[in-house]
Amino acid sequence: MNKLEEIVLSYPRLKQRIENSENPKKEREKALKNLDEIKADFSLTTIKTFEKALDATLAKLYDGINLEANGIDFKKLTSENSVVLVPNHQSHADYVAINYKVFKDYKIPLHVAGGNNLNIFPIGKLFRKSGCFFIRRSFQNDILYKITLEAYLYYLLMLKKPIEFFFEGGRSRTGKLLPPRFGLYQMLLEAHQQLPEDKKSPLLFLPVSIAHEYVPEQQSLARELRGGKKKKESTRQLFKLFKLLSYQFGNVHIHFGDVVQADPNIPEIKIRTQNLAFDCFRQVGRRMVVTPTSLLALVLLDEPTGALKWAGLLANCQQIIDYCKHFEIPLTDSLKSENWEKTLGRAMDILIANEKVDVIGKSKRGQVFYAIKEESRPELLYFKNTILHHFLVPWSITTAWFSLFNGSIQNVEDLKRHFLTQRDLLKHEFYLPTMREFYKKTVEVISWCIRREVKTFEECMQLTHKELYAILSHIGLFSRSCHYIYEAYYVSAQTLWLLCEEGKAHKEGIRSEEFEKRLKNVYQEERNLEGVIQFTESYSLPMMRNSLKYFTQQHIIRHEHAKIYVNDPDVLQGLILAFEEDLKEHQRFHLRANI
Repeated sequence: MNKLEEIVLSYPRLKQRIENSENPKKEREKALKNLDEIKADFSLTTIKTFEKALDATLAKLYDGINLEANGIDFKKLTSENSVVLVPNHQSHADYVAINYKVFKDYKIPLHVAGGNNLNIFPIGKLFRKSGCFFIRRSFQNDILYKITLEAYLYYLLMLKKPIEFFFEGGRSRTGKLLPPRFGLYQMLLEAHQQLPEDKKSPLLFLPVSIAHEYVPEQQSLARELRGGKKKKESTRQLFKLFKLLSYQFGNVHIHFGDVVQADPNIPEIKIRTQNLAFDCFRQVGRRMVVTPTSLLALVLLDEPTGALKWAGLLANCQQIIDYCKHFEIPLTDSLKSENWEKTLGRAMDILIANEKVDVIGKSKRGQVFYAIKEESRPELLYFKNTILHHFLVPWSITTAWFSLFNGSIQNVEDLKRHFLTQRDLLKHEFYLPTMREFYKKTVEVISWCIRREVKTFEECMQLTHKELYAILSHIGLFSRSCHYIYEAYYVSAQTLWLLCEEGKAHKEGIRSEEFEKRLKNVYQEERNLEGVIQFTESYSLPMMRNSLKYFTQQHIIRHEHAKIYVNDPDVLQGLILAFEEDLKEHQRFHLRANI
């Protein structure tokens, strides 16, 4: 019996299960079979050879893979502690980028938890030799498998091997951070708790934010958002990746966050796990960097006219960069440098070369307009979504600005109610700060805009017209940032209303499959009307599903026996009218602003 098997079988929970089973020998054999399925087969020779191959390959695909350590001495951290890296997950390239850069800079290999969907010929063996251990996508009903996996984590912690897992549980299809999955967090806490005292180092979690300037799987992710089936990973798909050699991917940006440790004063393991997971999640969100591509996507997708000259594009980008610098939102080094315009030019060239942006007019940069191709808008939305959470407060302030001028907000209570309504609508799309944090950031942003300090909403209601227009001049470009979400929720509400008129949603109930099928038709009809639905990216199944959560929370619909019922069609109609009026108000404003 080798050292790995010896330590795994000594794990108290696994040892007890084997001893208490009806057939200990058979249970032990099953556990070892599970271990063979899971374990990495690390080879230093393989990883060094892999490193050399990647040195040549990545240089052709990427401008650079950049690691910002946030002042952390990674070698010291891993030598003195049991360290677990918890990155977000945008692309299959994440596995390679993070491990390659950490090994390149620190000569420290990582043991990475990978889905067994990646255990395919020939990359499965290569990944395993590079430190990847494979986990089944689902194992809820297989207790022995779960305990064996826990025992393998116990083995890695015993030997102080740095571990990495993607806390979202899968790649984000939208670019937004997904809520953390708790399973591996809890297993690591429980495994660490079982370590002998002489082998127990502090268990530290290192949040890692990774941002790609261009994602290889971009087209397939956009297709899945609109109802396309996810294609299963296969060797055939792998060889299709060679086509990507003709693409340009810009930079990959990896940022370490602040180290997080589970609170030992929380006795309940589930609560301790959830708090730990969301602490890491928030760190990753704070460190999500604004890249040249995400900045261009934000500006171009939100432009009311649909196209911008280079000078106008740079002016808008400059405003956002200034906002980021003031509120300490992470920017790539290239956007903080004096050559930031050149950096944006390179990012634009990549988008043009990859056929995502149209160049309209003469060839000289100053005399042409740039516009995202209509069919590529859902793809570019991905990059906008990676940073949108940084700008939810200024967006919400601009919506309050419109409501103030059209008379919907007349006092402090109206203002607070407005912000609460916005937060309720967005909380199924983003993980949001508390209302106290939201209010605090709101007055900070307003103070920055008007160049004097305000501390309360009462003071906000006393701003002069000059100050109100100063707010719009500083953050008005965020006024359409979440417009596509409003449109998506409006289409969902219209679909429910149509099904009510047919006597289904209110009386008989509808299944989610029927709702999604009708939804596509309603979206297309609304787009053809050229009314309030303007954005191609407003049709997205994840957003539509989130809208149903919102309608449920607002008691507009309920779920019974796997069906959706509308509680009160009149309330639904009132919500539709409110959405419609908000969308029209924004359209009227932008139309006036561009005359």
